[in-house]
Amino acid sequence: MKILIIVNSFPPKINSAARLYSNLSKFFRERGHDVTVLTTHPSEECVADKSDEYYKTQRGRSFWNGIRIIRVPHLSFLSRIIGGKSMRFALTCLNFIIWGIFIKRHDVVLVYSPPLFLGVAGYFISKMKKNYYVINLQDIHPKVLIDAGIIQSSLLKRILLSMETFNYSNASFIIVYSEGNKKYLVNKNINKDKIAVIPNWIDTDLIQPSEKMNALRRELDLENKFVVTYAGSLTPAQQPETIVKAAALLKDHNEIRFCIVGDGPSKPELHKLIADYKLINVCLLPVQTGKKYFDVLNASDVCLLSLGKDIPPQTVPGKLAEIMACGQPVIASVDLTGDAAKIIEEAACGYNVAAGDALGLSNAILEMYNNQDGLKVMGDNARQFAIRGFSQDVCLKKFERLLVSVSGHSG
Repeated sequence: MKILIIVNSFPPKINSAARLYSNLSKFFRERGHDVTVLTTHPSEECVADKSDEYYKTQRGRSFWNGIRIIRVPHLSFLSRIIGGKSMRFALTCLNFIIWGIFIKRHDVVLVYSPPLFLGVAGYFISKMKKNYYVINLQDIHPKVLIDAGIIQSSLLKRILLSMETFNYSNASFIIVYSEGNKKYLVNKNINKDKIAVIPNWIDTDLIQPSEKMNALRRELDLENKFVVTYAGSLTPAQQPETIVKAAALLKDHNEIRFCIVGDGPSKPELHKLIADYKLINVCLLPVQTGKKYFDVLNASDVCLLSLGKDIPPQTVPGKLAEIMACGQPVIASVDLTGDAAKIIEEAACGYNVAAGDALGLSNAILEMYNNQDGLKVMGDNARQFAIRGFSQDVCLKKFERLLVSVSGHSG
């Protein structure tokens, strides 16, 4: 099968889209498929090592692990001349379409969305090449941007809503990562038979349970403590202040310690809250990456997931799968009707409390602390669910089967 992948981010960029789609494209190539990726040039701010020879060579056309990479240049000089987001969206979309004209015909076009303009570009490329067009929908744009107040222009709202409808209506198939996202599309009058749910995947061979009493735990003098960890972004969307308020309610329980690991605009507020409450049971650590991040998770007795009340209920943060793959029990402060809460309930790997409910969170932590014999069962349940539901092998084979089915190809 010949697959054209259109994605805004690809290595050496470092973000979720780049990670997911580098895994996906390598998997397709290893399975014998012909893979071309149409993507952007890696901007310097998104690359870890600017001296990397791979970064220096990423201009125009290249090969990576047997995958053909075509880089669409940034039109920054025109963006400075042309005012308005709407015009810049149109310009970028046209740029992708023009480059797509010169790509050989494929059996199927797979588009990562958002941004919405990639869906429009994918549609026109598929029409010109007379092939099938599949969208992998990650975030519901523009709804989340409008709800957050990021987009306020009525003209831009109308344009983006029209692009959204256009993309959904014209796609041969749509892949979403949660049941909530599928429900959203069905409510938009999209035929449920052309929607598939495939969770975002992780490498469960790489991410595994490991020793709890590791170097990090010893370094922080937490050997004999019950460690409650939140590791992730510290922004208003995560409402990390709820965790500090829960810690304040548990400050008389000397054996319980909170580790909040990450960075973001909410961190100064957390420092202030810790000082105001005179807390000695909370440690704030900078963001950890790679093996150190998973050492943080594995050093914990329980890991926290926190989402604000305004976060769409269909949101399933990637860190949930990572926590579960490490075999850790979870307490989630989330929308109780949302997909993340349903996964935790189905997996029987932890507790859910309402978003922003510090008292509920403290009670759940205290219940786990008082019933530590049950934590291993929850952790084992989490690990097994992650292997069955989130592993690369399971999810990527689902992707392959779906694209083969849509394109009518034999494999």
